[in-house]
Amino acid sequence: MSAVTRLAHALGRADQPDAAGVFLRRDDAGLYKQARQADARAANDMSLGSLDGQLVVIKGNFALKNLPTTAGSVSFIAPAEPADAPLVQQLKSCGAIPMGHANLSEFAYSGLGLNPHFGTPRNALDANLAPGGSSSGCASAIALGIADLAIGTDSSGSTRVPAAYQGIYGYRPTMGRYDASGILPLAPSLDTPGPMARDLSGIRLLDTALAQTERDTSAAKPSHIVVPDRNSLGAIAPAISALLYDAMRRLRAAGWHVYVRPVKALEQVRSTFERYGTLVAAEAPSTLSRWTALDQPALDPNVRRRLQAALPANPDNTRQLHAMRAALKDDLSEDLNSGFVLMPTVPQPPPRLADIATNPERFARENATALSLTMPLAFLDMPSLAMPAGPKLPGYSLTLAAASGRDGALLATAEAMSPLLCDMRTELL
Repeated sequence: MSAVTRLAHALGRADQPDAAGVFLRRDDAGLYKQARQADARAANDMSLGSLDGQLVVIKGNFALKNLPTTAGSVSFIAPAEPADAPLVQQLKSCGAIPMGHANLSEFAYSGLGLNPHFGTPRNALDANLAPGGSSSGCASAIALGIADLAIGTDSSGSTRVPAAYQGIYGYRPTMGRYDASGILPLAPSLDTPGPMARDLSGIRLLDTALAQTERDTSAAKPSHIVVPDRNSLGAIAPAISALLYDAMRRLRAAGWHVYVRPVKALEQVRSTFERYGTLVAAEAPSTLSRWTALDQPALDPNVRRRLQAALPANPDNTRQLHAMRAALKDDLSEDLNSGFVLMPTVPQPPPRLADIATNPERFARENATALSLTMPLAFLDMPSLAMPAGPKLPGYSLTLAAASGRDGALLATAEAMSPLLCDMRTELL
C-alpha cells in the first residue's frame, strides 16, 4: 500500500469520534507532501531506510517546525517552532512521517493521561478507563490503529504506564541514549524520549534509528532473571500478581533461569522517596515556572495541586536524592550481575475515568499508584520495556529492566522473551 493511501486511512481513522483528543495539532497538507515524497522514493528504489513511509506520532512536548510546543497546556503562549527537535530530524532522515503533536497530560505531569483542555484520549481497550499518561495521545494513536509508531517522553513512567493500560509496548531507555534536546522539560534529571509501538519490532526500529547504533542481535537467554519479592514491589493486585507468576512458570519451563528474591535497591528507593520526596517533584516546580505561574488558574487543577504540594523546595533534599541515586545505581548493577529484572509495569488495572475526573483525592491516589513501579526504575536509570502479557486487558503488562547502559542486551533479551508472554491466555481469564 502506498504511503499516501496509508496516510489517508490514518487521517480518516483519526477523525472518527472515538479518536477525538488524540491529537493537539496536525499539518495534513504537509503530511501528504511527505507521503508523496516517500512514494516517489519507493518508485525509484531510493528508500531512506526501514522507517521510510512509517507514520510516527510525536508527543506534544517536542518541537515540531511551524507548530507551537504547548505540552498540552493553555497557561502560556507558545510561539511556532523555527525547527524540529533533533530527534524528529533523525526520524525524518530515516524517511519517517511525523504526524503531528499527540495529546498528553498537561506538562507531562501525570501518570493517568487526562487533559481537561484538549480532551482525554480514549483508552482503546476500554473507553471507561484512564488511558495512562503522560503520553496518552501517543498510546491511543497506536492502539486505535492511527499511527505505526510513536515517540513519547518518560520521566517517571510516561511511556510505560499508557503502554500497559492500552496493550502496547513502551520503552524508557538509559538516559542519554537518544537526543533529548528540543523537548519542553519537566524534570531534566529524569526526562528522556521513549519509543512506543504495537509490537517489539517497532520499538527495535525506533531504537536503532534514534540511538544511531548497530542493532544488538545477540539474543541469548541471560544468566538469570530476577523477579523482585513482595517487599521489593509493594502491594500488587491479585490479577497482576497472578500474571507475573504465570510468566515466571512459563519462562522456567522454557529453560530460563528465574529467581524470586529481594532487590534491595527497589526497597531503598521507596524509603528514599518517603524521606526526601521524589526527584520529579523536586525539579518540576522550578522547571515549569519558566513557562507559567504555578498558581495559574488555567492549569489543570490536578497538575496545579501536585506542583504546589512540592513547595517550598528543599535544596538539601534534592542533593540527598542525587547522592542516593548515584549510590543505588551502583548497588543495583552489582546486585544484578548482568541479569535482568522482570516485574509488573503497573500494580493494578487502570482506574475508571468517572472515579477520578472530579475527585481530586482519588485522582492523587490513583496517580501515585500508577507510577509506583515505574518511578523507581526511572530513578535508577534502568532501561525498561513495558510488554503486553497474557490476555489483552488493560494493565496486563510486564516490564523487563536492566542496569543502566544495558539497552542493547535488554532489547535482544526481550525479543526472545516476549513471544512467551504474549502467548499466556487461558489461566488468567
